[in-house]
Amino acid sequence: MEPQHRLILIAGLVAAVIGLVAGFIGGRFAPHPTATPAPAALMQAQAFKLVDHAGRERGVLGIDADGAARMALFGPDAALPLVNLAASPQGGATLQLSDSQNPQAVVLKAEPGGSREVSLYSANKIRLRLEVQKNGEAAVDLFDKGSRLITLGLTHQGDPQLIFYGEAQKAALELISKKTGDRSLSLLGKNGTPRAVLGLKNDQKVALGLFDQKGKTRVALMDEPSLILLKEGKLVRTLP
Repeated sequence: MEPQHRLILIAGLVAAVIGLVAGFIGGRFAPHPTATPAPAALMQAQAFKLVDHAGRERGVLGIDADGAARMALFGPDAALPLVNLAASPQGGATLQLSDSQNPQAVVLKAEPGGSREVSLYSANKIRLRLEVQKNGEAAVDLFDKGSRLITLGLTHQGDPQLIFYGEAQKAALELISKKTGDRSLSLLGKNGTPRAVLGLKNDQKVALGLFDQKGKTRVALMDEPSLILLKEGKLVRTLP
């Protein structure tokens, strides 16, 4: 029986060695799982293009010839961008919205000096503009055929004013109401000089002044009451 036990023991050792070798070889040459690459932390390029499923260009992001960072978005059949956003090298920003018929519909601007502006267009001509100037004055401008006709605004002191424009977009009529109680209505000539001024001083005294084309006073009417007539700046008559 002893030789038989030896054969069994030897067979068991051989099987164990074969199993160990097979396991080592299998682990050595078995395919290892591929590690997922980490996403790029930074991508750099001078321009990006966005295309739709048909390969048509629908968006562009890049730097233009003037050094402004610009993003433009296009419609499926639009040759001109419907959305155009730009940041200038000087620190200003512009947003322009268009439609399929007009290259300009809405334009928003922010200048580095502090001025702000929103303009609305119709048939490629400006119709309305909302603006805040560098000195803090705010205004709403109305246009017809590209020419400014009316301005409703606030001075930097917070006084409301209304201006109507005539030929060559020069002020023709001005109405202003100040916090101090002063009120004035001015009719202006073509050269911008006042021709007639109706005023209220400190919410108490009323005066009417008539002027020649050079801006010199010709008639002054006050509520004291008195009427002063002048010629070439010299007193002619006083009533009563």
